[in-house]
Amino acid sequence: MARTDLTAVPVPRTGLDLTTALTPAIADGHMFVHSERRMLRVKNTNASARTVTVQIPATVDGQDIVDKPYVIPANTGDVLIPAFKPIYRQTNGKVYIDYSDPVGVSVVVLELPV
Repeated sequence: MARTDLTAVPVPRTGLDLTTALTPAIADGHMFVHSERRMLRVKNTNASARTVTVQIPATVDGQDIVDKPYVIPANTGDVLIPAFKPIYRQTNGKVYIDYSDPVGVSVVVLELPV
């Protein structure tokens, strides 16, 4: 897969206008640099619900941990996926996001202030 990097948008202490530009989802998925201060906003304008899956590369006793799916409701789905713990970090230091179908889905990575 040829994933595309997402750049985190800093959330200022004064608040963030949620009309901030969202990036359209793509069939190959996205990735972003891991930080426990980052979260993912996913918006779905399609008439069908969509699933966004966050890959978990870790194992326990040699067994894979199941990736984490998030269902984004149809039409006006606007979901905030909370901060990502280290278990989500790939060997390259990034978090991988996959989409069941990218049509109508858009995303933005938000970074909380320190």
